Amino acid sequence: MIEDNIVRVGREEAMAHLKPMLNGYRRFWNRVYIGVTANPEKRWAKHSSNGWAKMVLLYEAYRPDIAIDLERDLIDYAHRCNFLMPPDNINPGGEGIGNEQRYHYLYVLVGE
Repeated sequence: MIEDNIVRVGREEAMAHLKPMLNGYRRFWNRVYIGVTANPEKRWAKHSSNGWAKMVLLYEAYRPDIAIDLERDLIDYAHRCNFLMPPDNINPGGEGIGNEQRYHYLYVLVGE
């Protein structure tokens, strides 16, 4: 299941909206994972078999570097803040995303 909860602000204002959203998901779910993809449907097909309940699209970036920066910032924030549950992310983010000039989506996976 893919849910659209896209923040429609510029890159400079995005983290002020994304951090509270992430905290909300962390409050109500037992697992979270932060990622970036250019193809949400294909990426969800890979993740859904790993026990995730849904993918929530948080931000649509028109350049891959913006998506990578936001992903890294959000993963770093998630590891540094004082929530009891850290994200499932092991790497800092930005791995595997190409340089193609198309839209990329920052997303969060949530699960029990």
